[in-house]
Amino acid sequence: MNNRKNRNPKALYAALGLALLLAGGASALGMWVSLLFPTFHAFPLLGILAIAFMAACVVNRIAAKTFARRHFGMSAEERHDMIEAYETECKRDPEAVLKRFSDMEAVPVFMLGLYFLLTLALATVGGMCATADGGWLHAAASIGGMTAGFYFLFMPLLRICEQIPPRLNKDALIPTSELPILHEMARKAAKTAGVKGTVRIEITCDCECDANRIGNTCVVFLGTRLLAVLTKEELEQALLLSFAVLSRPNLNRQVFRRYRLGMLGDADVRAETFAFDLFFSYADAYLEWSYELYVMAFKRYLKRLAYACIHQSGDAERTVSFLAKRAFWRYFVFEFIRFVPKPFHAEPTPPTHYEQDICAGFWTACRTRHTAWLSMMERQIPVEGDRDYCFRDERTMVDPDGRIPVRIEDFSADSPYGQEVLSVIRDIADGRLHHADAEQYARAREREYLEPLRTVEAYEAAPDGYSTHELSPVINAYRDTGRFDKAEAICDDILARETNPFAMAHAMYFKGMCQIHRYESEGIDLIYRAIDLNKNYMKDGFEMVEDYCALAGLADEYAACIRRADLQTKAHGANQESAAYLAATDHLVREEELGGMLPDILSYMEGVADGCLREIYLVRKVVSEDFFTSVFVINFDYGVPDAQMREVYSAIFNYLDAYPVDWQFSLFVYDRETERAVKRIEGSLVWAKKE
Repeated sequence: MNNRKNRNPKALYAALGLALLLAGGASALGMWVSLLFPTFHAFPLLGILAIAFMAACVVNRIAAKTFARRHFGMSAEERHDMIEAYETECKRDPEAVLKRFSDMEAVPVFMLGLYFLLTLALATVGGMCATADGGWLHAAASIGGMTAGFYFLFMPLLRICEQIPPRLNKDALIPTSELPILHEMARKAAKTAGVKGTVRIEITCDCECDANRIGNTCVVFLGTRLLAVLTKEELEQALLLSFAVLSRPNLNRQVFRRYRLGMLGDADVRAETFAFDLFFSYADAYLEWSYELYVMAFKRYLKRLAYACIHQSGDAERTVSFLAKRAFWRYFVFEFIRFVPKPFHAEPTPPTHYEQDICAGFWTACRTRHTAWLSMMERQIPVEGDRDYCFRDERTMVDPDGRIPVRIEDFSADSPYGQEVLSVIRDIADGRLHHADAEQYARAREREYLEPLRTVEAYEAAPDGYSTHELSPVINAYRDTGRFDKAEAICDDILARETNPFAMAHAMYFKGMCQIHRYESEGIDLIYRAIDLNKNYMKDGFEMVEDYCALAGLADEYAACIRRADLQTKAHGANQESAAYLAATDHLVREEELGGMLPDILSYMEGVADGCLREIYLVRKVVSEDFFTSVFVINFDYGVPDAQMREVYSAIFNYLDAYPVDWQFSLFVYDRETERAVKRIEGSLVWAKKE
């Protein structure tokens, strides 16, 4: 929607045509009315309409900001408690919750109708001014009214025309002849659930089984990782659940209609659409909030219908096993490196067995880790965004008493079903990877694997060893090449000998990450300490701890993490975001307080650059009364290879990141935007290459 390069030309032409037709018709109507009532003065009316339109924009924007502060501006802990209470209500009676949102479209529809009424009135009155004998002022008013009417009509019509229902991607569908058994199972499940239409299958590389209706075709999206661990009987129940969700087409159409209505507004007000966005801003915020809650209740309601279908026509025991295996995937991803240690880009050409390796690793994990995973899943905390996949809640819908055991069974590879599943993984999924763009793969391999490999080789061949700040990219390089044990050993050594706490932050963070991925809670404290030393770890660090606590069912630590993340994000989040960019409009001043630090920093930059830097600039960016950052901008010489630029930038960044003083630094590369910023400040050039 916001990507103008990918706009649908048909939608653009349709919106232009409709806007011209409506605005032209309204203007013609205005001319006709003015001929019938020649004494009527339309000019004041045009002014009244323009003022009313602008007033509506201002009022809506103020109302939208007030609504957003009240609803979206709550703390993470408050939002969590609110969602928990709402989820409890949805579990108890989802239909009653849905009824509360029956009129959620009223405000957006009213505002959209009012918008069209005002814009058509502008075009009509503009046409009335065209026939009035009022000189250049009336002529300008006429042109302005008709142009405004056309343009303001064009924007919503364009958005409406662009919201075309998804088209069937026939190229992604697997021919029925290639997967006859899976297609027959899908058709049977659709018939059992009462879903009519053509059934086709699309293979995806995930752990899902979903169905979606596109026109008269029901497309089943089957994930290879799920197929690899399900028996035929379990897949039948997965398909039945997917089609049961489609058994109420009117409900799905209602959700889609409301989604399309919500897409008319846009919280990101842009210059070319400001009037429409401002006018619709309150309705947009209101519908966004209501729609989010509505969809949560709607999903709960659909699940109740789906599991009712299981109780009536399905197999509850096989359904429980399917739900467990699907829920296992999240734990497998958390422990991924233990079962699939080989990086994707390790091979010189697109791999031929990568999907098979993942599927084999997942099945091995299910067999060896299912007891531990099931124990944690009984305590798992449903976090916001993943509530649909909390095994405990879904199991209760199928097995309220919790008496049905989870079976860890494999399909027979020699059976026709097993052969077809293996063909999906081997020939379809891995076949796509192997025939991927070789040139694109080579570029990604150079960046994601070969560069880290060279970093590792250089470290292992270095006779004198590395300083602590130089070890951060080495730790990351060992990680990227799949050697987590080596990376963790370096972290252990740093934590044992280093005295500069700021140089220890990366080792703390990485060691803590390794520990919590082994379900060792000691890693939480290490990550917190790393965040306290370096706020760059704040976002990912808190998310990792939150994910770990949710998976392991650590309710107290989970609540503490939410509170801590909320407090630190409020205190430092905006400052960190501001420090991450540099623009000419920022509050910049000359940096004069680095003192004795500056010669050492410049000396290091000059040495590590090895002649590839041309200039170094330094300014101070003042973000707030109590926060600033010393900003370095490095200008590379012409013709420096990208790989060398990344290497030098990384070395300087890590040096500043580990500098043994509690000081905020930022580092940027010289470009048009940063040039405009630093050139504003006299004396910002602090180093230049000697010719």
